[in-house]
Amino acid sequence: MNNSVTIQDIADALDLSRNTVSKALNGKHVPPKTRNAVLNAAIEMGYRGYGLAAGTAATAAPAQFNLLSSQPLINSGYYVHVLRGIEKSLADRNIDLIQFCVTSPGSFERFMKYLSQTHVEGIICIEFFEPAYISKLLKADCPVIFLDFPAVDMEIKGSYDIVLPESQEPIKRFCLSMIREGKAQTFGFVGEYLHCRSFYERFAGMREALFLSGLPVDLSCSITDTDAIPYDSRALTRALRQLPDLPDCFVAANDTIAIALLDALKHLGVDVPGRVKVIGFDNMVDSKKSDPPLSTVNVNKTALGKCVPDLLLDRINLPARANRVIHIASTIITRSTT
Repeated sequence: MNNSVTIQDIADALDLSRNTVSKALNGKHVPPKTRNAVLNAAIEMGYRGYGLAAGTAATAAPAQFNLLSSQPLINSGYYVHVLRGIEKSLADRNIDLIQFCVTSPGSFERFMKYLSQTHVEGIICIEFFEPAYISKLLKADCPVIFLDFPAVDMEIKGSYDIVLPESQEPIKRFCLSMIREGKAQTFGFVGEYLHCRSFYERFAGMREALFLSGLPVDLSCSITDTDAIPYDSRALTRALRQLPDLPDCFVAANDTIAIALLDALKHLGVDVPGRVKVIGFDNMVDSKKSDPPLSTVNVNKTALGKCVPDLLLDRINLPARANRVIHIASTIITRSTT
């Protein structure tokens, strides 16, 4: 047995970080493929600690991931599919997922205290958009994956990646096709576009389509102020009455807003799609049942969730890697509102 073989030698041979190799050899959580590669290399290279490491790995306690959100996710038709994807991805892994709902500064401080007292391998943030919380969270030096992100113009440093549905491109393509087919020349956005990065990208997709078509970007026909929140049909009816004119097409930040908008337009006697066309986003179940059925953009919500643990494991194994923003492809669905 070669007593001179070190963890760094194994790391160099496999092009892995020393931290990842150490975790694999000491029974901590790493992807099964990585663990097998490390243990096989340890055997071949004659690493003296292999026997202990192999015995420890078989009985290792589950790793812990924390899921952090600002609202209960189980009540959301969108996030229940995302959670299902996360759970499917973790099903064959030795990882426990502990969920926390942060609704106030006090609950956030309690979570941070828990984090400091518990060994947590990584954190998944869903619907978690408060920049001050995010900055403090990343200072805890625990790898984080954000499902969507705040629409901020400040640099946030730390070991994290962002995954979100493709938003800008499908909305741009949808709007461009409407313009080229002569169905619409003026557009309005409905939703608080600075609520999160994906909302902003949908807004930017509409704006880019107008720019590429040589059409003016006129937001006077948009409903983006917080006064219309929660964007129910009554609030939107009031907001529609205050617009100087109706656009040819509304782009809504998501299907929930789009369906409430359809109800408001119907209340005002506005024909859809004759007078105004409406585009939603997410392809929720209710989008098929709305009157008329809603044109939207489909998000593969389960696939979105399934990729999150993989990305978090990558971040854990390569903590020095540059931050990444990863989009999961979305597809346009044309129904009766366009």
